[in-house]
Amino acid sequence: MKRLIILLTFMFSFIFAGCSPGPQSIFEPQKPSLNSLSATTSKESDKLETIQKELSDSLQKAASRKINVEPVMPVYDPLEDHIVSFSAVDENLQTVLYSLSKAVGINIIIDPKINDENKRLTLNFEKVSAATVLREVLGSFDLYYEATQNIIRVKPFEERTFSLNFLDTNLDTTFDVGGDVLGAGEADTSTGLSGNFKMSGKGAKKSNPYDVIEGMVKRLISAKGGKYSLNRLSGNLYVKDTPSVIRSISVLINNIKEMMSRQILIEARIIEVTLSDGYKYGIDWDMMRNSLSRTSMLDSAKWSGGTLALSGVTGAFTSNAAINALNTFGDVNIVSNPSIRTKHALPAIISVGTSITYKEKVKTTTYVDTASDRDTTEVETSKVFDGLILGVIPFIERDGTITLLINPIKSDVDMASLEPEGTGNESVSLPKVSIKEISTTIGLHSGDTVMLGGLIDKSKVRINEGVPFLSSIPLLGYLFKTDSMKDESRELVIVLRVSII
Repeated sequence: MKRLIILLTFMFSFIFAGCSPGPQSIFEPQKPSLNSLSATTSKESDKLETIQKELSDSLQKAASRKINVEPVMPVYDPLEDHIVSFSAVDENLQTVLYSLSKAVGINIIIDPKINDENKRLTLNFEKVSAATVLREVLGSFDLYYEATQNIIRVKPFEERTFSLNFLDTNLDTTFDVGGDVLGAGEADTSTGLSGNFKMSGKGAKKSNPYDVIEGMVKRLISAKGGKYSLNRLSGNLYVKDTPSVIRSISVLINNIKEMMSRQILIEARIIEVTLSDGYKYGIDWDMMRNSLSRTSMLDSAKWSGGTLALSGVTGAFTSNAAINALNTFGDVNIVSNPSIRTKHALPAIISVGTSITYKEKVKTTTYVDTASDRDTTEVETSKVFDGLILGVIPFIERDGTITLLINPIKSDVDMASLEPEGTGNESVSLPKVSIKEISTTIGLHSGDTVMLGGLIDKSKVRINEGVPFLSSIPLLGYLFKTDSMKDESRELVIVLRVSII
């Protein structure tokens, strides 16, 4: 008994000594300073960026191969060797072509379909190549010729096969922002109030490149004799038409190839900021912009379309200065650091979170027969996503300007709502999901950085505090520790850096 009294006396004297006035209470362990936390976060960010760069460099390393370059000989046109002076006034085309072939001593064959038409022209050439004369004459009537083995063949149509090499895929891109404002839906309420605001967007109706090319070729092909054949399996387009139509289709396909070959690298950094008491309503983006605008490592910081666009930044600036600036508003935690490549007008999706399965529907069927009754239970499950989904669609112009459609969606699932409700086997889950989303379109240049914020959620956090060593004593430890609940606000910040590659 005396030993117990001595032990209790020692413990209480230790408590009173620890609770005496001083710079720090024994119930409040010393927290790291803001400067040390900022330095630690920046160090972790630099380390993560170094790892990502090494991984990106290893993936993008080109395989060594030996390239044998062989000279490409130009196509020989025998008409280029002959210089002629040629004149005619209101002369028939067939007569002009015949006279030209006689003058240079080259054989000529004119398609019978051309001979059936009455074509007349006036011309005058002085000391030019016979090839120039022939090109200009036939170009006036949109005719085609080829010269092989000392024979000129004049035809009404040209034939060409184009190699497309596109993926035969269909992409349907849609996004919806908003919904029922007052929560009444279509049901009648006692107050008679209801409201709905919704903004919807949809990508190109025809996203398949073969469908787009075929539709445009149909409009360009000539009605008299023009034809085409599209093989999606081999990626070839065969066209037989006049030279002018062939040139138009060639320009069209080259432009589509150039456009579809453009791609960008999107480096995303998803940051969660646990807001301090002074900024519980969110990050002060005006202060953030003014702070970043004063640095010499940045060309400009513009607030546009609900986003903060930074121009003329480097990777080091993005990871260090931005994170240091965010540390002003609370504790910073880097959630994810993904990188993704995407082509012009093709959507890219970044998803960070957890897919949760819950019981959606239960169906019990009773079978009655002469022997005995038996029940069969069918359970249908569904999934709900807890986390962040970021959709990005880039449009890349010739001058390097990038138009970026950004649609982040943040979903938070109430875990308590996933508990089955009901009786027996008929219990189901009714998940409660909080949705926050932004949809914006912004113009950028290669190398610019975009920062998106405003996705704030609040939660209650349990805080356990206690006296070191004493709080871990069985039974008596409860006298030396406290449990409390605290409201915590967190804002999700998305940093995107786009580069044309």
